[in-house]
Amino acid sequence: MTKTIKDSKKANMDKIHTAHHTVKRRHSQLNSLIKQAKAEINRNNIHNVLSLYNNINDAIDGYNTNSQDTQIDFQYYKFIAGELRKENLEEMFGKLEAEVKKSNQENPYEYVEPARTCSLKQDHADTEILCQFKACEKGIASICPFKEDRAFLRDNTGKDIKLIKESGKVLRSLTTNTKKSDVAITSEGVVLISCPELVCVKTFSSDGTIRKLILTEDLHPYGIGVHFDTDSIVVALVDSWDYNVNSDSKRFLRKYSKEGETLQTIESINKTLTNGNKPLIVSPYKVRLSQYTGDIGVVNWTGPNQGNVLVFGTYGTLKYTYPHKTDVTFEPHDITFDSQNQSVVADAVSQLLHLLSAEGDLLRTIYQCDNTPWSLGYFGRGKLWVGQSDGTVSAIRYKFSKDKR
Repeated sequence: MTKTIKDSKKANMDKIHTAHHTVKRRHSQLNSLIKQAKAEINRNNIHNVLSLYNNINDAIDGYNTNSQDTQIDFQYYKFIAGELRKENLEEMFGKLEAEVKKSNQENPYEYVEPARTCSLKQDHADTEILCQFKACEKGIASICPFKEDRAFLRDNTGKDIKLIKESGKVLRSLTTNTKKSDVAITSEGVVLISCPELVCVKTFSSDGTIRKLILTEDLHPYGIGVHFDTDSIVVALVDSWDYNVNSDSKRFLRKYSKEGETLQTIESINKTLTNGNKPLIVSPYKVRLSQYTGDIGVVNWTGPNQGNVLVFGTYGTLKYTYPHKTDVTFEPHDITFDSQNQSVVADAVSQLLHLLSAEGDLLRTIYQCDNTPWSLGYFGRGKLWVGQSDGTVSAIRYKFSKDKR
């Protein structure tokens, strides 16, 4: 009888100990999540705060509300669907410095197409229009050529990535659900997707396997590019989603091996008027690599509907910035490279494709879209796919500057 009582007491003590340990762990988890939310609030990243709510709710749901040790103010922390409003945020964290609406407008990764008055239509007699097809109802955000007549496309919703032929036929579809992302493909046909909110880069294999290849810790990955010969991966990393940069901002490129090991970090800085330093990279929307030279092109948004392209050599030296002048109205959406060491840049303002020399000088424009050009895919021998904001893809072929094919 005594042994039974002792065993019962021991079992109860073990239960109490386990429950207490669980409470401490979950309490620590909840405090960590709330600390993250407060940090995002200080950066005015309200959308990142909202994305933390599900995690906060899950942590609270894990508590045993019948235990006195786990009593918390549910009305203070708990938010359910339909209650994720600015008022709730202010109840939790105090008065916000920025309105939600303003935050949305200043978020470079929540792109809103502005009303534009396009310049007069230009004629490009040296450019051949091969075909045109409707790929989706939303804008084409990324194009990754796979073979000479097909490519992986990601539309602006980010829900799926589709392998589409030039005829418009969908051959394959991958469900990704990563709206704020960029996409690249390796020489073996493995699809890479940057996941800014999950701070990682994922791989999607042909057999359907999904795995995290690169963990970027506290930095958000966005633009991503791959060099086929080496399978090296270049990822643009930022500490926050805004156009405000200072000497403490983290905005740079990092090169990884195909196994996900860090090979190189590329940072470029500007001297300020007070002799300080700040990153030259502001919001690296896309990263594209030349398959011929290894050069790295960055679509760098510097403000609402304004930006430039930065081109670095394979060792990280800045080769040029385009446009060269900072007072030019220019909104780049993609960049690609050809075998002549030239680059093509898509400008949303004029809806033109700019052909640049190896030094970054404008040679000529080669095509003008009916809608905003959002993405480019180079297939070789002057052949380009141009993805537009209405979901249309135009396949064109331009002549090289020396009239070579």
